[in-house]
Amino acid sequence: MTDTQYSRWRVVIGGIICQFCAGIFYSWSTYVNPLIEKFGWTKNSVQWTFSIAALLIPICMIFASKVMVKKGPTFTALIGAVSLTLGLVISGFTKSLILLYFGYGILGGIGVGFIYGVPIGTCAKWFPDKKGLITGLTVAGFGLGSVVFGPIAPNLIKSLGVNETFFIQAAITIVGVLIGAPMMKPAPDGYKPTGWEPPKVDGKAITVRDYTSSEMLRTKQYWFLLIMYLFANIAGLFAISNASPIAQDQSLANLTAIQAGAIVSVLSIFNTFGRFLSGAASDKFGARRVVTIIYILDLILFLLLGYLKTYALFAIGIAGIALCFGAMMGVYPSLVMSYFGTKHSSSNYAFVFLAYGFGSLIATGITAVVSEYTTVFIIIAVTCAIGVVMSLISKNPAVSKAK
Repeated sequence: MTDTQYSRWRVVIGGIICQFCAGIFYSWSTYVNPLIEKFGWTKNSVQWTFSIAALLIPICMIFASKVMVKKGPTFTALIGAVSLTLGLVISGFTKSLILLYFGYGILGGIGVGFIYGVPIGTCAKWFPDKKGLITGLTVAGFGLGSVVFGPIAPNLIKSLGVNETFFIQAAITIVGVLIGAPMMKPAPDGYKPTGWEPPKVDGKAITVRDYTSSEMLRTKQYWFLLIMYLFANIAGLFAISNASPIAQDQSLANLTAIQAGAIVSVLSIFNTFGRFLSGAASDKFGARRVVTIIYILDLILFLLLGYLKTYALFAIGIAGIALCFGAMMGVYPSLVMSYFGTKHSSSNYAFVFLAYGFGSLIATGITAVVSEYTTVFIIIAVTCAIGVVMSLISKNPAVSKAK
C-alpha cells in the first residue's frame, strides 16, 4: 500500500470517528422520559429541544462548508466539537427548559451541523473511484453513534442520573473529535488514485461540471433533488420519532413498552446498515436508480405498515423503513455529486440537506394534526409515490462527454 493510499484511508477513519461522536447526539430519545420524570416538564415541551437542533443542523452545514474552504476540515470539525461539547455541558447543568433548548438544541444543533458535512465532502475528494461507498461509510459512522450509545445511555441515566449522562456524552464527543479531526486532510486539487481513470462512454471520458452553490440553486434539478429528499426525510423522521408509540398503539401492533424499545434498537441498526449499503450500491447501479428503488420500497412498506400487527411482522416493517431512510442518507451525497460535481460538494449537499430540517418540522406537524396513524401512513405513501415519479423524470445537468 502506498503512502497516498494509506493517507486517504486514514482520512476515512478520522471521518468515521468524528461522525460517530456527532451521531451519539441522536440518542436524544433516551433522555426524554428521564427529563420529564425529573423536572415534570411535558413531553411536547421537551421534544422541542430536538426539533430546534434538527432545524439548525442543515443551516449550519452551509456555514460550515464555507469555513472548511478557508480553514480546512480539521478546524471546521473542531469548531463543531467545541459547540456540541459546550451544549452538552450546559444540558448537564440544566434545570430549566430554556437552558436545555440553548444547550442541546441550539449549541448542539450548531455543533452537529459543523461536524456532519466535513467527512462527507473531504472523503469523497480522496475517493473519486468509490464516491458512493465512501460517503455511505462516513454517514454510516453517524448512525453507528446512536446504535452504540443508545443502549448504554439508559443504564448510565439509571445509575448516575440524566444530567450526569450529558457530561459523559460531552467527554466522549470532545475526545473523539480531537482524535479524528486531525486525520482529515484535504485532498490535492484534481486528485486521482494511481491507475484510476474516469469512466468512459464510446471511448470518451465522462466529466461532471463542478457547480458552485449559487449556480446550483439556479437549476431546476436542485429543486427536484430538494423536494425528493424532503419526502424521504418526512417518511424516515416520522418513523424514527414515532416507532415506539406506533408499536404500542392498540389498533396496530399493540406491543408492550419493552417490545417497543427493542423495535427502536432494530430501527437504529437497520438505519445504519442502509447508509453503507446504498452508498456501495450507487457505485454499481447509479445513485438515481438506487433512489428510485428506495422510494418504491418505502411506498410498499407504508401501505403495509397498518396491517403488520404481530411483533415479528411489525419489526420487519419498521426495519425496512429504517433501512430505506438510512439508504437515502447514504446515497444522496453521491447523487448530489453526480449532478453538481465534487469540488463544491460540501456546500452543495448542505443546501440539499435543508430538506432534513424541513422534513422534521413537517413530520412533527403531520402527527400533531392527524391523530390516526393509519391515515398518516397513507399520506406518506402518497409522497413516496411522488418521489418515485420525480426520481424517474429528473435529469442530470452536470454530465457531459469530454471532447
